[in-house]
Amino acid sequence: MRSPASTGASCGSPPRRRLSTFGAWAVLVLLAAGAGVTSAEPVATAKIAEWAASNRGGRADYLEVSHGRKLDINTLVVPGKVTIVDFSSDYCAPCVGLAMFLIQAGKSHPARYAIRRVDINRPGFVGIDYQSPVARQYGIKGLPFIVIFDAGRRIAEGDAAHKWLVDDLRKLEPPDGAPVQATDGGAPR
Repeated sequence: MRSPASTGASCGSPPRRRLSTFGAWAVLVLLAAGAGVTSAEPVATAKIAEWAASNRGGRADYLEVSHGRKLDINTLVVPGKVTIVDFSSDYCAPCVGLAMFLIQAGKSHPARYAIRRVDINRPGFVGIDYQSPVARQYGIKGLPFIVIFDAGRRIAEGDAAHKWLVDDLRKLEPPDGAPVQATDGGAPR
């Protein structure tokens, strides 16, 4: 997958672009996320998890949970980090783009973000399972849907969460011309 604004670097290679490009990609992905596009076939969530677990581009604090079962998302909050709970489905194409974006944010700022993907689909369900216990528990009517926690408090959800995240990433962006610094003490990117 290539970011729309990148100059040939794939998501799997170490990020060499500035966060302003990353921020532009964020806006495009988050706008597409609201489009409600679905897929007849499951999309590459195994590849998402594999990339999240790899060292390519850094390490992200990423975990997949639920698979349609009810859960208390408050238990997913990671102390000392902004925790992003990403409700999604293997049949939601925009969810994949958003997941890749969230993982990249986690890899770029591992001390800041923890990503928790909640798959709303029950095992064996084909399509997006809006009737699953977890989807009904949280009133999920459209995907992708994110909830953001900071300092243990729910601070934003849905469209407001998308906006909050893009604004937060912009605050972390270095001034023009400065290299992007890894927040984990690594080398400039």
